Amino acid sequence: MVIITNNPMVKENITKKCIFFKDKTYVEVLKECRKLIHEGYELLSHPLYGSVKPNETPFRSVIMKEGKALDLNSVTLIEEAINTAEKFQGNKNTPNWPEKILDDFRVIDYDIFDNTLKRIQYI
Repeated sequence: MVIITNNPMVKENITKKCIFFKDKTYVEVLKECRKLIHEGYELLSHPLYGSVKPNETPFRSVIMKEGKALDLNSVTLIEEAINTAEKFQGNKNTPNWPEKILDDFRVIDYDIFDNTLKRIQYI
């Protein structure tokens, strides 16, 4: 299992998994996932999970696993996610939030990520 994230809270709290922490934007994290998908990885979590819009939060964490071949479902999901995120960013960029609001977004991303990780491990 591999985790791609730009959320420092995920990096700090998840120590037993392979984490690729990227100091990148929301869309750039999705594009990193796309690169891995084209190398044979598969999405385990939806790249747009949660109800926070891609232009509201700067944080995204995605769970993936190594696959055996190009997974077309993952390709479709990540391309749609990138297009959606870029469309939202094109309409209105992510605000320059104060640190307290950024902390809230870190917690939201971490909480959704952690719950998703727990569900995946029980499947």
